[in-house]
Amino acid sequence: MAFVTFQILDGLEAGRTYADLETPVTIGREEDCDIRLNDDRVSRLHARIQEDSGRIILTDVDSTNGTRINGHPIKIRVLQPGDQIVIGRCTLLYGSEEELDESAGRATVQRDDDDDSTDKRVNPLVTSPTVPPPELPSDLTTLQAAQLSDLLNYLQVHVLYTLDHGEELEATGSKSQQKMILAPAAWRCLQKVQLQLSRYLQAIGSPDR
Repeated sequence: MAFVTFQILDGLEAGRTYADLETPVTIGREEDCDIRLNDDRVSRLHARIQEDSGRIILTDVDSTNGTRINGHPIKIRVLQPGDQIVIGRCTLLYGSEEELDESAGRATVQRDDDDDSTDKRVNPLVTSPTVPPPELPSDLTTLQAAQLSDLLNYLQVHVLYTLDHGEELEATGSKSQQKMILAPAAWRCLQKVQLQLSRYLQAIGSPDR
């Protein structure tokens, strides 16, 4: 038995956090799923999370549209904090804030050296900023809320694109292919911005606001 946390970065449930769920955990469209995703591209029972020998494993349960982790289609995968899981139109980030920060601190960056065929792994040199996110303005008019929503949605789309494609470009291994390399702390910072934008958009769209 273990406890897992997932934060939803994109989709109708964007901005929501499922914290400290006890394994096994089910993901799908059915009401009795532990993580219910309201998306017609998500199967009724899409994926299952379980613990085995201290590791957290995600299994795609023969879903119709499949599951992708860090841009790659999978059937079964051991999860690591920071993994991004795409199910239907939804993107889930695995790990609590503490696990993600710890993972970024341990991670290394792989760089190509044209003068040396051996891959080098170096400690990240980037320190993640600690500036807290600002509060949303209050008492917005309907027009102001719509304009702010458009702005945040624009930022969210571009940040999510970077998160979705960064690892894919780095993993091509082709010398002719342009690559993007981010230090783990910078990557983690980008994930935090994406999650905060999702929360802003969720708050603006709330009927209680």
